[in-house]
Parts: sequence; C-alpha cells; structure tokens
Amino acid sequence: MAAPPVGRVTFPVNESLLRRRLTELEDVGSWAPSALPGLERFIRTADDYDLFRVNPIQYASANGLSEADGIELFVHAAKVGLFEMDWLLICAYCPQVAGSFRELDQVHPRFQCEFCNALNDVALDDYIHVAFTVSSGIRDIAFRHPEMLSVEDFYLRYHFARGFRPPHGNTREQIVAALSRGFADIEAQHQQKFDFEVTPGRFEVLDLNHKLLLVLFAGGEPIEPQRTLVQLESGRFVVPERPTEPRDMVLGDGRFSFRQTADIGPGKHTITIENHTGDPGRFWFLQYPLGFEPHRVEYEPFLSGKRLLLTSCFGELYKTQLVDEAESLTVSDMTYLFTDLKDSTPLYESVGDVNAYFLVRQHFDILNRIIRSRSGTIVKTIGDAVMAGFGHPQDAVRAAIEMIEELSRFNQTASRPLGLKVGVHRGRAIAVRLNDRIDYFGQDVNIAARVQGLADVNEVCITETVMESPGVREITGSRVVSREYENLKGIGQKMEIHRLAIAPTQ
Repeated sequence: MAAPPVGRVTFPVNESLLRRRLTELEDVGSWAPSALPGLERFIRTADDYDLFRVNPIQYASANGLSEADGIELFVHAAKVGLFEMDWLLICAYCPQVAGSFRELDQVHPRFQCEFCNALNDVALDDYIHVAFTVSSGIRDIAFRHPEMLSVEDFYLRYHFARGFRPPHGNTREQIVAALSRGFADIEAQHQQKFDFEVTPGRFEVLDLNHKLLLVLFAGGEPIEPQRTLVQLESGRFVVPERPTEPRDMVLGDGRFSFRQTADIGPGKHTITIENHTGDPGRFWFLQYPLGFEPHRVEYEPFLSGKRLLLTSCFGELYKTQLVDEAESLTVSDMTYLFTDLKDSTPLYESVGDVNAYFLVRQHFDILNRIIRSRSGTIVKTIGDAVMAGFGHPQDAVRAAIEMIEELSRFNQTASRPLGLKVGVHRGRAIAVRLNDRIDYFGQDVNIAARVQGLADVNEVCITETVMESPGVREITGSRVVSREYENLKGIGQKMEIHRLAIAPTQ
C-alpha cells in the first residue's frame, strides 16, 4: 500500500462529534478566550504528525498559554474524548518510544529497549512522558496506521520521541546523517542485497516491525570482499555463516544486553536479507564509529509522569489511573510539604465537634487553593494534617509562607484562631497505589513529616536540600531565618534545619 503524504490533512474531520466534544470541554472549565478556538483550529488544520503525541507544554508555548493552562486543557480534552492520553516509556539512551500505554497501571519502569537493547530503569520524572493524540473518532491520522508510513517516517517520527536534544550541539538531521547507512522495506518472501563500506565500530541491522536487532562488531584488519546472509524468521534473525550470540556490555553510562551479535572485519561488505515471514520487514542500517559511547538523552520541556500526577485536575478526573499494585514507580526529585494544626484536640473540646469541623474544613479549603495556585497537589489528608507534593522546591516554600499568611487573615474573622505548622523537604520516593489513590513512600517522605513535627505555630521548617535549591533563598531572604542541627526521630542522623517565623498578617 502506498504511503499517504505526511505533512498535510489526509483524513476528514467528524464535524458533529467535534462540535459536541468542544461544547462539553467548554462546559467543564473557565478557559482563556483563545484556548478553545485555538484548539479547534489545531484539530482541523494541523499536520497528521503535529496531532500525534502532542506535547502540551510545547503547545502552550506556541499558543500563548501558560504551561499549567496547557496541561489542564489537554487533560480535560482527553477526558471529553477530543484526544487520547498516552503514557510513553522512553529509552534513556536513544529517543525510542519503548512503550505507549493508555493507563498508568500498565507502565513498567524496568524494560529493555528494542531499538538499542539498553537496559532501562526509569523514573516518573525523566523518561516517562505524557502526550496526547487526536481521537480517531474526531479525525484519523496516518500515524495511527504505521504500516502506511514510509520506512523513514516509521523510524524517525513514529518510533522516535519528540523534542530530544542531540548531543554536542548537533541537529537531529546531522545525527541521522552521521549514523544512518540507509532504510529499506522488504516484502514478505522477498530478498534484497545491500553493499556497505563497513568501518571499525558497530554495524547494526534493525527491523522494528519485528522488534529485532543484529549487531555486527567490526574490528581488526580490513577483509574484502565479505558477504553475510541474514534470514528474517519469526522472532529472530538467522545468520547461517556467522552464528550469533548474546553479548552484555557497559557503554558510556548505560548497560546493554545485545541479543544477537557477531564479529566481522571492516571493509566492503554485501549483506543479503531474505524475508521468510509473512509480513514486510522494515529495515534501518546504522554504523556507530569505534569508541562511540551513548549517553542519557535530554529533551525539550515535556509533561513528565511526575508533573501530571502533581496536576490537581488529573487526580480529580482520572481516579482509575493508578500504579499497578504489584509495581512501584520511582520519583527521583520531588518536594514534600506537611502541615498540621496547633492544638487541634482542645479546639474540638472548646467549640464542639460541628464548629471545629467547620473551621478545619475552611482551613483545608485555604490550603488547597494555595497548593493548586503553586502547581502542587494534595496527596492526602491525615486528620487535620495535609501532605502535598510539588515539582519545584521554590513553589513549596512560597506555598508554605502563603498558607500561614492566609490563615492569619482568616483568623481575624474566625470564631477561634487556628495556628499552622509546616515542614518542607526535597528528595526521592516511590509512587504506589494505596486505597485507590497515588501515595508516596520512602525515607525522604518520612523526613518531611518529621521536619514538620519540629515546627512551632506560624513557623516553616525547611531542610538544607530545600534551602540550597535554586530560587529558595531569594524567597526567604527578607524573613527571619534561624539555622540549627536537629535529631529527627527514626532517621538516625542530625539534619540542618532552617526555621522561618512568619509574622501574623494585619
């Protein structure tokens, strides 16, 4: 089947369904005036590729929206059926999309990349991207039918993640030109010959249509001519003249477990590929120079799994999107904020359960509003206490200060004043499923809770890791800050704690 031209609209828009879904989206939020007309125009006129795995942060930047508004727009658009949300598992050592899942509980962070055979153990904040593809019911696109794509688009657009930054200031085109030795489609039960000038290093024969990689290590003196027959069988390559074997290697900062390897000499080489399967083989030939070391791939700003979990509207709309109970996902860097009310037990005794509960609920509303405004989310409440998560330490510190200031203003008209104690710490955790919600566990979470326990009323206690984070000292610079070393119960070591006393607001 001939590939349709990629880069222009090739499929019609379902007009009635688009209008209905846009109306539903309009009803669920207070959107910026340009948000919905811009999204409708995007759906109608964008290229097929632009509507495939949309990065909401990049979309927001290009369309005059804030990052938070862009994320919220696409989360709600997915909920009403305009887009489909995908959790993308990205290889850390090449820009390959190793897996695409509709539900978080299908994501498994330990995997082997089919493209480069790297062993991956990824975290929610780096190589788990969340992207959005236009719903097929609204408008079909060629990238929902990878068999229709050219072999180049099959690899470089369908299988490669968006927004990766090539190393050493190169462009994507330069990297592909430097490593690529050609692409080819070979129909079922057909064969084709290819002539290559193989240089010392690693020569690879890749067929992602069958998830196969053959690595030929070229070394020693040049040998000419060389011929290799590669037979594509179901689930494997067969190389009759060169028996293959697995090979484990450490390259750069990654571990690789090549499933099929063989040794050849450099020089002129003819490779004949026979496709013995019932499906087309889609081949990419690559030459990596001697000494080539892969490094962890960097990306333009993207919506990470961590950031999505910290987006309040996601938690409200997608309560079923939970980590598999048998799995846990690592969060490498997150800031945890814990609060508690001062002397809440006497409050219930003095004003009664109903009045006390009403005051506590008002306090929760204040905290929730501030946490959301600072791009955080409430993980859980524990009695009168709150645990919240933030992607950036400076947001957590600003939220902590604003909570106490706002509660001080609330106290001016409240029947009984409330005093808040806050602790903030930054570190690692694992995200797990607990009672049908996402919760976070680990030593750094325990430290954050203990740090809150050190705070007095109208005081924020901050660990050194938070205080030394970019932008935090500018926030705390005009405030009274004391520093001391504290023993934290159950932690087993002294920690440097910074205390911020927040003056009551008049």
